Amino acid sequence: MNVTYRRATIEDIEILAELRIKFLAEHFNPAGESEYDALKKELRKYFTENIPSGALIAWLAASDRKVVATAGMVVWRIPANNSMKNGKLGYILNMYTLPEARGQGICTALLEKLIDDAKSLGLNLVHLHASKMGEPIYRKRGFREPGDVELVLRID
Repeated sequence: MNVTYRRATIEDIEILAELRIKFLAEHFNPAGESEYDALKKELRKYFTENIPSGALIAWLAASDRKVVATAGMVVWRIPANNSMKNGKLGYILNMYTLPEARGQGICTALLEKLIDDAKSLGLNLVHLHASKMGEPIYRKRGFREPGDVELVLRID
């Protein structure tokens, strides 16, 4: 499979939204029709706001002019601390490859592009939540469990 890679732009919002919905359906639960419409609307809004500002970096992989994979990184900043001198962080998310294109190194190539972006932006840390399928790829690249326990509180 001949694959080309490119940064996503504002013109790619529809494909980014579609691939995000496929990712969510595969890893969680498929959205119902009314949920799908609301989710797609929110995704369009998110991508419209965050791609131009640089708060989200997204990449696309295409084969025969069909997008077969995507990956993204949210860029944010916290107050500096001893281990993060400038407080710049990246959160990798939405690493998704269509089933028919898996096992060909596309995810690994997209991950490298995001890591290169993180380096060029001077990020101190990149983190992610891994699926069972993706965990070996991330570990091979050097991702490890954080030293501190992360806790979450859902506020609905």
